Amino acid sequence: MKRRKQIYAFIFFVIVMLSLLLTIYPFAIMVSGSFKTQTEMNRYPLRLIPQEPTIENYLVLFDKIPFWRQFGNSAFVALTSAVGSMLLTGLVAYGFTRFEFRGKSGLFGFVLATMMIPGQVLMVPLFIVYRNVGLFGTYVPLIVPFLCGASGIFLVRQVMMQVPIDLYESATIDGCGEMRIYLTIALPLSSAGVGIQGVLTFMAAWNDFMTPLIYLNSEARYTLSLGLMRLQDFYNIDYGTPLAGAFLSCLPILAILTLVGQKYFVQGLTAGAVKG
Repeated sequence: MKRRKQIYAFIFFVIVMLSLLLTIYPFAIMVSGSFKTQTEMNRYPLRLIPQEPTIENYLVLFDKIPFWRQFGNSAFVALTSAVGSMLLTGLVAYGFTRFEFRGKSGLFGFVLATMMIPGQVLMVPLFIVYRNVGLFGTYVPLIVPFLCGASGIFLVRQVMMQVPIDLYESATIDGCGEMRIYLTIALPLSSAGVGIQGVLTFMAAWNDFMTPLIYLNSEARYTLSLGLMRLQDFYNIDYGTPLAGAFLSCLPILAILTLVGQKYFVQGLTAGAVKG
């Protein structure tokens, strides 16, 4: 029996290590390729250590596109989406947790059912709406879809359901209004779920490509994902410069995950898993 457990543990370890290598290797190729010359990239694309390291790809990147401006555009869209999502998603989840009203279960089921609607189905109707109200070419169509999603409502609601109802009742007796209860009790005690919702929203908004492609028509307003696409040339294929841009675009995500930490990230994702 002990022998069998050791075999299972070894097989599990091998699977985890293979999965880890398959995940890290493309990222390592991206970092390595950003420091390779064009010749070396064409001859040895899978070599991890460049023979002649160079920063020429980064210099070309900054020369071809307004990188830092587009970096700031992406940061503005992602941060606004994340902060708005934490506030609005938490507010809706608080309503489903705090109040009892007729049709509550059906309404919550309807909210969850919206996750089954493919985003492609809504592209044309949303485009018509934003164009007719004069928001084409602005950041509003990029931010609004991330402000209040069904998955975020479900995640934060599960976390808020663990907050003791006695705290809400005590605050009500002390004369606190619902908004104050939400801001001072529900939101802080659900910080793990709300914070992870903000991180996930930031990552989604930062990496979004299709929405900026549809709505932005000025290079000065381009987000970074759209700006990097402009580096591609049909007649002159350059791998190093796009890889340099892709590596720099990954740094904010890596920084956020480092600051949040694996412990808190897992804590936020698994919060509410016991009580449903």
